[in-house]
Amino acid sequence: MGPLLLFGLYVFMLSGSKVEGKNCFIECKGQKKVLRTLFQAGLLPTQPVIHHHPPADSCQAFARTSKDISHRSLSPWRTRTVVNPDLYPNKYGEAECLCDGCIINGVENHSYNSVPVVRTHLFLKRIPCLRQPGKYSWAFEYVPVKVACTCVVPVQ
Repeated sequence: MGPLLLFGLYVFMLSGSKVEGKNCFIECKGQKKVLRTLFQAGLLPTQPVIHHHPPADSCQAFARTSKDISHRSLSPWRTRTVVNPDLYPNKYGEAECLCDGCIINGVENHSYNSVPVVRTHLFLKRIPCLRQPGKYSWAFEYVPVKVACTCVVPVQ
C-alpha cells in the first residue's frame, strides 16, 4: 500500500470515531443473539451462578441439617434472583442472610453477627444514547453482588 492510501485510511478511521452516536444501536433479537454467542465464547463477563434454594422465611428454618452449604452454614442464607434488564447477563443470584446472629449448637447466638460476603462481578450495562432516542450503547460495569453469608465477631 502506498503512503497516501495509508494516510487516507488513517484519516477515515479518525473521522469515524468523531461521528456522534457511532456506537449507538437499536435493540433487536440479532444483537441479543450476538451477545449470547460472545458470552458463551468467553468474550463477555461470566454470569454469576444462581443457586435455587427452597423458600425459608426465618433463621431457624435453615438451622436443620442439609447437604447444601447455605443451609449448614453458621450464618445461613437464601438466594434470590435479581433481574436487571439494563445489564447483561440480566439475571443473577444474590444471597440474603437469614439470621442477625449465628447458629451455634442449633440455636441463634447474638454474640456473633451474620454478614454478607460480597464479590464484584463484571457485567455489560446498557446505556441510552442521549441524542438518539431508542438507541443505546454498552459499557463494562463492576457490580457488587452478595454471594453468601458468614459469621463474624461483632465490631468492638
